[in-house]
Amino acid sequence: MTPPTLPPAPPTHVTVTPWDTPHSTLTGIAEDLYEDPSKWRDIYEANRDLIGDDPGELRVGMRLALPPTEVHPGYIRSVAGALDDEADDIATMLAAARSRLEAIGSFWGGDDLGTKFYKGADGKPGYETGATRAFDGVTAFADFYRNVAGGLRDMADRHDDVEWANTIRTLEAALRTAEA
Repeated sequence: MTPPTLPPAPPTHVTVTPWDTPHSTLTGIAEDLYEDPSKWRDIYEANRDLIGDDPGELRVGMRLALPPTEVHPGYIRSVAGALDDEADDIATMLAAARSRLEAIGSFWGGDDLGTKFYKGADGKPGYETGATRAFDGVTAFADFYRNVAGGLRDMADRHDDVEWANTIRTLEAALRTAEA
């Protein structure tokens, strides 16, 4: 089993990179790190003293502070990916264990004692029931990881939807004010 790949911590700073790379513009940085290009304004405001009055005047090598966000969709999606990887590892190991056990065959033997071991006796479950419950439990554990991963992705998507809805409402209000 490979050790779990933990997602990186949400970044607190970013370095401006050469032109035509994801971190060469405020919009590119916002798209890459927040999955929302409109967040460029927040990055600009957090670094206005460093950048100056023109947000387009970034210089390669500038180290920009990233404003904190309560929800970081990209980070949440990376956690979901790590959980998916764990679920896949669990499923792979479970399939390998099941295959090894099936390859052994009826190791309990075909006599009366072996049958009691396998089927159970005196109202108590045997190996067959215990093994089925164990495999079902481990499968449920992997499914749980996948369900949590899906829930995290849904949460990140809902956050994005709310952010866009708020942006639209703000723009509509600004346009109504400008028209008045």
